[in-house]
Amino acid sequence: MKFYFSMVDLNIPKGKPANQKNILRYVKWYAPERERQYPNSFQVDFTGKPYEGACYYRITRCPICAYCKKLGVEELMPLLCELDNVMIGLQHGVLHRQQTIASDGPYRDYYITDNREQKKREN
Repeated sequence: MKFYFSMVDLNIPKGKPANQKNILRYVKWYAPERERQYPNSFQVDFTGKPYEGACYYRITRCPICAYCKKLGVEELMPLLCELDNVMIGLQHGVLHRQQTIASDGPYRDYYITDNREQKKREN
């Protein structure tokens, strides 16, 4: 798992476009015919895109949250959402988030920057 997520380095010029390319590939794959075939999969959009120079997208339907609710273990959902921070960290990035579906928001937003700025502020 670590190897897969660390393949993208958000601190290099190719990093953010590579991250965005993965998301765009999923959005293109999840066309209407696939949505009919997999009606409970992740639904992604780019509504708002308020941040230039960063990766930004939203998940408006989360099958993980739906499954946790079905099992009656909603208290696990925020913990699972925290894994996003770990995965983005492996890519040398920082995840800035306003809300998650697990915290009763209408979507889970991803605003991802490289971690160089974060390191500069800490020094």
